Amino acid sequence: MVKLTIFTATYNRAHLLPRLFKSLKRQGCFDFEWLVIDDGSVDKTTDLFEDFLKEELPFSIRFYTQENQGLIRTLNSGISLAKGCYLIKMDSDDYVMDDFVENICRWIDEIDSNKKIYAVGGLRVTAQGMPLKGEWPIIPKEGYVDASDIERKQYNLDADMTEAWRLEVLRRYPFPVWPTEKFAPEQIVTHQIAIEGYKIRWRAVPLTICEYQEGGLTLGASTLEKKNPMGYAMMYEQQLDRPDFSLQKKICSAMNMFALTMIGRTPSYYFKNKHKVIKLLAFIPGILLFFRRIKQFVSNGG
Repeated sequence: MVKLTIFTATYNRAHLLPRLFKSLKRQGCFDFEWLVIDDGSVDKTTDLFEDFLKEELPFSIRFYTQENQGLIRTLNSGISLAKGCYLIKMDSDDYVMDDFVENICRWIDEIDSNKKIYAVGGLRVTAQGMPLKGEWPIIPKEGYVDASDIERKQYNLDADMTEAWRLEVLRRYPFPVWPTEKFAPEQIVTHQIAIEGYKIRWRAVPLTICEYQEGGLTLGASTLEKKNPMGYAMMYEQQLDRPDFSLQKKICSAMNMFALTMIGRTPSYYFKNKHKVIKLLAFIPGILLFFRRIKQFVSNGG
């Protein structure tokens, strides 16, 4: 069994994938597989991987195609198919530092026997070498910090990072997707794992270079909520369990949850038995927020 599964879900990114492929070939350690699922691309991604697979490589490539299902369902498929002990989600518009795998494997060896640390993490940086947030994490240069996913902000880690997750933990927490939608925020799972006491060992070490592309999920984040209201309603509901949230924050989350369940035409989801008092307090302001959200979505072209 390999130590790492580097997993890439891709959609119409044949023009970018060679850059990632070349960076993987430059690694000094090859204790990984590259697992790729093409989520219904209409470009030449399949042809590209036919060429990749003809090469003699020191690591394995497993390439699958499917009809378009969206990132989260594809991520669940990747977690099911992975053969590594740890999984790294690698976007198709990223590429990796030459010591990427070597660093990750060394860090994993340090935490592998500590079952409450389920991942190791480092930085995604710009092509100029700066953290995506623009600020360096509050971590000793040669050290690390153990923090859960909901503790990231206090260390300036609240930006897109690169993590290697322990697969045996991930497989206990499948990423949810509403049946009629294609996306829900990954933090529904990562925050739930944090609530249950698991931490990540973070280092202020650049691992991947990120260049966001037009049409990507991050740059298109403002439209995701409009297209996937119930996916985001699930995220806001999960926030009601956050031990670090004040009552005021939880009421705000419940307001957003109500507004989005109304937009998603499934208000019955809001009235489930859990968190009755908070939901009651949020009900009237949630109605007002619903009308505001409708106005926002219409003004944004929805």
